[in-house]
Formats: sequence, structure tokens, C-alpha cells
Amino acid sequence: MRSIIRKALPLGALALLFFAAAPAGAIKLENYQKYRLDSRNVQATFKSLIEIRMEGVLQGLLIANRAAVADGGKPLFCPPDKLEMRGADVVKLLDSELTAGTAADGKPYSGDTNIEDVMLKVAQKRWPCTR
Repeated sequence: MRSIIRKALPLGALALLFFAAAPAGAIKLENYQKYRLDSRNVQATFKSLIEIRMEGVLQGLLIANRAAVADGGKPLFCPPDKLEMRGADVVKLLDSELTAGTAADGKPYSGDTNIEDVMLKVAQKRWPCTR
């Protein structure tokens, strides 16, 4: 019974993450750039909302990563044990990747790229697994 629960918990967490994130939808790069420009001009809600959203994306990746490991899989990335990162720091990492990084094909990220996919790439670059 315990082994069933241990196996069901990570799957439940992934399902919760999937269904909780589904209504909001993925943020495409072109929309992310609009939000960032709006926040720089207005210094109002968009900046804090995008920071909150990106912090949530990172937290979701961390949860999915832990669930994969708990289920016997390989981690997607290997962050420090007690990672604490504010939304503003996540946005800086993402912006740095968008400025300097490239997509899998070696070209700059296209406007229809999901920001969540880029954030996964950022996490894998920042916290690679050496084991």
C-alpha cells in the first residue's frame, strides 16, 4: 500500500501541476517581451505579475524535477538543496538567456517559443547534473 502511495504522489503532483497551469496557458516569447516592455514604462502591475509567474514556473519545474527523481527517474537538472530565488532573479536569468542564448537549432528564440521551455533550458544550464 505504501509503495502505491509513494508512486502515486509524484504522478499526482505532476497532474496537479499540469491541470493548475493549463488554464493560464503558456507564455509565448512575443507576449513575454510585451509584458517586459510594459513594466519598464509603467512600473506597475505587469512587472510584479511577470515576476510572480516566472517564479511559479521555476517552482513548477522544481516540483516536477523532485517528482521525477522520487519516481526513480533521472533529474532534469540538479539545483542546490535549499534553492531560494525571487521572481526578479528568475526574470534576470530568463532575460539573460533570451539575450545570449539560442534555441536547439542554434538560431535565436522565435516569438512562438514557450517561455517555460526556455526556463527549463536556463535551469539545466545553471544547475547541470554532474552525476
